[in-house]
Amino acid sequence: MYGRKSGKGEQPVREKISESLRREVIVINPDVDTSNMDRIGEAISEKLEIKPAEIYVIRTVRPNYLDHEGTFHIAPLNDPFPKSNAGASFAADIAVKKYADHLPLYRQSKILARNQVKMSPSTLLNYLALGAKKLGILIPVLREEIHRSNYMQADETSMRVLTRDKPGSPLKGCFLVKAAPNERLVLFEYIKTKEKVNILDSLKGFKGYLQVDGNVSYEDKGKETAVTLIHCLVHSRRKFTEALEYDKKKSGYVLEEIKKLYLIERQMDEEAYDFEQKLKTRQELSVPILLALKEWLLDNLQPNLPNNPFQRAVKYMLKRWDGLIEYTNNGILRPDNNLIENQIRPLALGRKNFMFAASHQGAEYAAIFYSFFAMCKINDIDPHRWLTDVYLRIDNHNIQKLNELLPTKDYQFLSV
Repeated sequence: MYGRKSGKGEQPVREKISESLRREVIVINPDVDTSNMDRIGEAISEKLEIKPAEIYVIRTVRPNYLDHEGTFHIAPLNDPFPKSNAGASFAADIAVKKYADHLPLYRQSKILARNQVKMSPSTLLNYLALGAKKLGILIPVLREEIHRSNYMQADETSMRVLTRDKPGSPLKGCFLVKAAPNERLVLFEYIKTKEKVNILDSLKGFKGYLQVDGNVSYEDKGKETAVTLIHCLVHSRRKFTEALEYDKKKSGYVLEEIKKLYLIERQMDEEAYDFEQKLKTRQELSVPILLALKEWLLDNLQPNLPNNPFQRAVKYMLKRWDGLIEYTNNGILRPDNNLIENQIRPLALGRKNFMFAASHQGAEYAAIFYSFFAMCKINDIDPHRWLTDVYLRIDNHNIQKLNELLPTKDYQFLSV
């Protein structure tokens, strides 16, 4: 287990094994009589070992009693998946392996068989569907929490879906991913297609700052008086990265100026600046860099010449300029959509492993699990522990307090 380089040489530094892991101590004495010797020290080495996960059965016995008045008495059973063989932790494990660890169901079926549990992929899929239906009541709560925020990031990503709408080949479905960065909330919504009407319908009712990439579908939302459309600096930077081969000097200059902006952001993050401190620092340090960069871009804009990669990058950035620099006017904002793009990556990895969703319903179930596992990731919560806990609690939880079950930094574990 190696991490960063040591500094002087190229040899990597061995990472220290986490102190939170359970230790089994083995003492090995020399093969001689040490009873009359002085112990002057010890040599210690630590190695990681692993035991395969244990699949076990909980047999619940509930005695049934009859009192003298003829009334039967039996303890209630908290069973999130009645009439099935799956307990809460087992069903949670299937979901986490598929949507967080990108392990297709047919592979999970083979792994279970090696552990004397024979279950077909279709049975495992049924457990996923049952779990998604339970979690589904949390989705409106999560959507409301995100729309209540005054700062949302949005982006789209595709998923191929097998449907009756397009027999013989998958439909290119779409997830709209929405995040409230400061509240650390993430929601995947399956909107079927990337058409503007679907995107705008999903964003209906939101008021505040909306940060997006260059997709023109968001422009109508930005025209609403209660919405301020802001853009992503990383997307502009990518355009100049692509233009390096065409014009290395000019594209390199823009990239260096953008790098200066990110060095300012990094220092503020490392020193844990609050929103007011960020605003003041951006006004003092970032704004002069941006003003100078805009003048340079205007000087190098050649609108009457044929398009080339560099000119396309210049036009792309200038067209979105007001939205790109808006982050300097409010400390709650970020310069880019990186947080939300990081949440999309697991879905991209999943596409490589299970290729497509089997139906619109399957895509909606996937969106549910991706939403909550993304939140677990950014809030540093173990997804298996959280999902097991929620499966055991959700049927009996106060309907008015469902927000307590969202995997936020304030989540309180009760069942496990």
